[in-house]
Amino acid sequence: MDFIDREEELRHLRQLSQANKGGFVVVYGRRRIGKSSLLMKWSQETNGLYWVSDTSSAAIQRQTFALSIATRFPGFDEVVYPTWQALLNALALRAKAISWHGPVVFDEFPYLVASDSTIPGIFQAWIDSELQRKGLLVVISGSSQHMMQGLALQKDSPLYGRAQAILPIAPIAAGFMKEALHLTSPLQVIKAYSIWGGIPRYWQAAEPFSDNLDDSLEELVFNPLGLFHEEPNFLLQSEIPSAISLRPYLDAIGFGAHRMSELASRLQQPTTALSRPIARLIELGLIKKDIPFGESEHNSKKTLYSIADPFCHFWFHILALRRAIFENTTKQGRLLLWHKYDQSIFAFQWEELARKNVHRCTKLLSKLHKDDLWLPAKRWWQENYPEWDIISTNLDGNIALLGEVKWSEKTFTSLEIKQLTNNLLSRERPRGLPENAFFVLLIPTVAPNLRVPANICLLTADDILNATLNC
Repeated sequence: MDFIDREEELRHLRQLSQANKGGFVVVYGRRRIGKSSLLMKWSQETNGLYWVSDTSSAAIQRQTFALSIATRFPGFDEVVYPTWQALLNALALRAKAISWHGPVVFDEFPYLVASDSTIPGIFQAWIDSELQRKGLLVVISGSSQHMMQGLALQKDSPLYGRAQAILPIAPIAAGFMKEALHLTSPLQVIKAYSIWGGIPRYWQAAEPFSDNLDDSLEELVFNPLGLFHEEPNFLLQSEIPSAISLRPYLDAIGFGAHRMSELASRLQQPTTALSRPIARLIELGLIKKDIPFGESEHNSKKTLYSIADPFCHFWFHILALRRAIFENTTKQGRLLLWHKYDQSIFAFQWEELARKNVHRCTKLLSKLHKDDLWLPAKRWWQENYPEWDIISTNLDGNIALLGEVKWSEKTFTSLEIKQLTNNLLSRERPRGLPENAFFVLLIPTVAPNLRVPANICLLTADDILNATLNC
């Protein structure tokens, strides 16, 4: 699979290296998201040094790092460096002698810190020196988000406040998936994205299967020997410190516990004991909390928790619940079981993708003045009232956007669109919204030459996938 997207991240990195003034950069993001590919591409472009740490001892890691440096400075590895201070100072002297500014990339930096707890302080002194003389451009990167955020963002960290750039690497937009996986229709993209999300490593593994989602799932996930069969455990265990103890919380959400009280009941723990593990799972990007439109982010008692990552959502709702069955049946049996539940997975992720990107859709933006915009949409629910999938307002809050998201692999007909429209327009609105409103209906595909009611905006998978590229 070709290198996809990341143009904005590359632009930031290129600007820093082109300045030839040294500096310090922090790059972090969840595992499999493509940090290493990004940094290796940039290092190759700039003739920089890229090195990845591991779980070896500090002495072994100094030797492997010296070997990497020797590819630029021959003979550098012929010296034994007793400390990291000695090695880093030697590198700085060699770089200064030829006015070389790097970059020098330390990938999987948390492993280096795990091998030697004094590393942050050592790097602080070294980076301060390089910043002062405008010497080397130093980059640290890691998949352990808890540790990387602590190193860069916590005030008591030795490296706090020194970075010229902090780049959190996000999942790739769904709009790039059609080309990357050689898919032929927007519907196929929605289905594939419902499993693989925006994680490049998953895309890379799924690419040879093209549009055959069943085969990719069987070979990569359902089969006990599949590459991603134990993926959530791998993600949790690779955190520093390990987050494997948080697995039961994900299991509980997969079982259908979405409120704090439901989680407490399922896990047989007091509600007060859940705040810290839930906060860490949110920090790791594995779960998210939903609050109804108009409710306070901090004081709402209606918060719902769901698994944020599409692959983990699919894994915990489908595979984890039926692990024994999947592991003790045939390929045909596994696929039959999957098809019993696949539409619920596709429908959930289609709604999530639609809600997240509807405010960027060109058709809806055209309804506003050129200097106005729609705010990100949310759901709305309240007891004894009909739920709304999409609610937003414009920037000034004087125009409302209300909508419904529907999923089907079949093409919606004119009659079905008319029925959905009538239902949407007759539904009771939440109180407090402006009277002036636009209504939107989001469905994956429509019949050719469809007659759309004039009082509604119709958006399809094509519209949403294009909107994902407008970030």
